Amino acid sequence: MTKEVPVLYASCIPVKGAAKSIICDLQRQNYVHIPNDLYNILTEHSGKSLEEIKIFYENKYDNIIDNYFQILFKHDFAFLTDTPELFPKLQLEWHEPFEITNAIVDIDSSSKFELNTVLNQLSSLSCKFVQIRFYRNTSIKEIENIFRFLNTVKSNSIGIELLIPFNKSLNDTNCLLLFKNFKRLNSLIVYNSPQGKRIKPIGNSKYYINTGVDITSEKHCGCIDKSLFSINIKVFSESQKFNSCLNGKISIDKNGDIKNCPSMPDSFGNINTNSLEQAILDKHFKKYWNLNKDDIDICKDCEFRYICTDCRAYVEDPENVKSKPLKCGYNPYKGEWKDWSESKLKKESITYYNL
Repeated sequence: MTKEVPVLYASCIPVKGAAKSIICDLQRQNYVHIPNDLYNILTEHSGKSLEEIKIFYENKYDNIIDNYFQILFKHDFAFLTDTPELFPKLQLEWHEPFEITNAIVDIDSSSKFELNTVLNQLSSLSCKFVQIRFYRNTSIKEIENIFRFLNTVKSNSIGIELLIPFNKSLNDTNCLLLFKNFKRLNSLIVYNSPQGKRIKPIGNSKYYINTGVDITSEKHCGCIDKSLFSINIKVFSESQKFNSCLNGKISIDKNGDIKNCPSMPDSFGNINTNSLEQAILDKHFKKYWNLNKDDIDICKDCEFRYICTDCRAYVEDPENVKSKPLKCGYNPYKGEWKDWSESKLKKESITYYNL
């Protein structure tokens, strides 16, 4: 009689951490913690039946093994089959046809560059996603003009995320009209909002977000939090070999300087005198693109490493290029989250970055 073998669905991938493991469900975009012992069973005994696994452990842990797999079946992470060879694992390869996939543009009251010039150049680079962050008041009319200009550029693939401070014109009615009138608007984040934190999905993949946090500069970047995890095939695949924040990114800081990220010190010219295409050719521009989480101290032992972002602008040890992100309060060796800013071990680095 053929024995049935437990098989994980291809989109359900286990990731081991120092204290705990998780299974990432990349299709339903969630994760569940599992014991490291179960991770070991899934990876070391793949293709074996439950009976064979129990025999390997000399039938000493039959009840525990049964309970482990009941957890997997309950969450619909796994199924039983007598033809496991028909269910191959997901191929985690990541490819993009263009070098630049995403961009950040920062604008404050002192900025002296033309946003339209930047958008034109990003369009020429076939950039798909642009986050525009305003650190000054802006109006609905100004926002509408951005999208009207985008309708004139060659590429129609640019999606926009806007980060803007609250003002009275940014009421729900006007903000929701922006989504209706401009299909390129992917997300609208209104910060310093008196309404506090609110997240309103618009369709399947767009969001209108209010937050009470007052985001005054690029120094707000780099926060690591469970709410910011990206659990999908694209991010998970990219994170296997590339930096989950900086790969494919180009940025214009509030002074017009061209950078990999606005929070980082390295500049590759100014948009008023240099083109984005010229900046990318600099041999140091892609310095961090291939620095993935498996290379980062402490992060390489974290179960969240393939769904978490990575900050190289603010790190625990400014002298170590592979140091853990400063603004992360998770300890993978204890499986505990704490407020990163309260850590005595980080005080020196917080002072160094003037945070």
